[in-house]
Amino acid sequence: MILDNVPTQVHAHDTSLNLVKTTSTKSTRNTPPSALSQATTVAEVEVALRDLRNQHDTVTARLDASLAQHEDLLRQLRRLDLSRARLGTLANAARAISHGMLSSAASTASRISTAVEQLDLEQARVNDTLAVVEQVTELKACVLGVVGSMGAPQDWETAAEYISRASRIPADVVDSGFAEAVVPTAEVPDPPRVTLDASAAALCRLFERGFEQAVEEGDSAKIARFFKMFPLLQRAKEGLEAYGRYVCQGVALRARARLQAARGVANDQAMRGGFVYANALTKLFEHIAQVVDGHSPLVERHYGEGTMVQVMQRLHSEADVQGGIVLDTWYDERSIERKLTDVKSYAYSFLVQSFMSAQKSASGGNTKPSQIAMGTGDDDEDNIDTKEIDQVLSEIVAMLSSWSLYVVFISSRTIVSEDIPSLPFSPLISA
Repeated sequence: MILDNVPTQVHAHDTSLNLVKTTSTKSTRNTPPSALSQATTVAEVEVALRDLRNQHDTVTARLDASLAQHEDLLRQLRRLDLSRARLGTLANAARAISHGMLSSAASTASRISTAVEQLDLEQARVNDTLAVVEQVTELKACVLGVVGSMGAPQDWETAAEYISRASRIPADVVDSGFAEAVVPTAEVPDPPRVTLDASAAALCRLFERGFEQAVEEGDSAKIARFFKMFPLLQRAKEGLEAYGRYVCQGVALRARARLQAARGVANDQAMRGGFVYANALTKLFEHIAQVVDGHSPLVERHYGEGTMVQVMQRLHSEADVQGGIVLDTWYDERSIERKLTDVKSYAYSFLVQSFMSAQKSASGGNTKPSQIAMGTGDDDEDNIDTKEIDQVLSEIVAMLSSWSLYVVFISSRTIVSEDIPSLPFSPLISA
């Protein structure tokens, strides 16, 4: 009888299993094949039914959980609908504010910004105008000060200071129509540029004359005073030229004095006065080097760095002249032309043989040790003193050595040494 009731129970459970399959396809797929179809005993049927009950409970719990989540999701959706409605209201209100109050405020801010920019531009123009007015006022004061100082007071330093102040004013302001309309007065009717240029030219001539007079008087204080005022007139070139003439004059006077002393020594010692001409040339170069070293700080302090080069160019030109005089005198006094002619008249081998013969004769005491017979006669004019030739050559070497040192010194003190010409050693070169 128990076996008779099994099919009924199995059918009931099969009905429940089909219901579970229809409600949850996923759960059914994961469930293993029903063991009822394979059950052969009551125990196996009961185990299969128990498994089915467990699966049923699991599926039911999942369905309940899904329904609970669904309700919570519906509540969240309803909240989102409410939030969307509220946000829509706020968006409409923001649009109304933007098109209403903010648009007018934005246009007002734009107008204010434009007005501020315009105000800044006008303020900058006013400041520029005030600056020009101040410069023109300064220009007028300088013009009147120059004319007043050059009048009855004849205060040249003050006039030069006024011109220096006027030079710091921009040229476009000095030459502007506003300045030409405002600066001239009944006493000074000319445009400011004309008045300043004419005054500077007149003061430059006065300073040049005062500088030359101070040089003639030997007044070093006045020389320095006038020398410092040329840059104030923007006439640095004229000041450097005047200063160059001054230092060159001193170099020339000392060079001539040394040359006269050298000639006196040479004449007293019968043309064998040592390196007197080489010493004169060396003293000339040393004097120029001392002038460059001693005067460079003063010149560059008042005229600017590198301006000493212009004075050095004049000094080098003076060295060219004075050095040429020393060389010409040495050339004539040493009878270089005659010695060259005598030496060129004989072959080098003959001169060497004669010199060796002279040394042998000198050891025997039959002839003069310092003379070599260069002709058939016995006249001293036909003979060459080898000691004298050696002395001349040694003096040439001394001159060239001094010249080399001088060139190195000048090159080290000039920016472009190629601009300075070289001294004409044409007699030495031809020798």
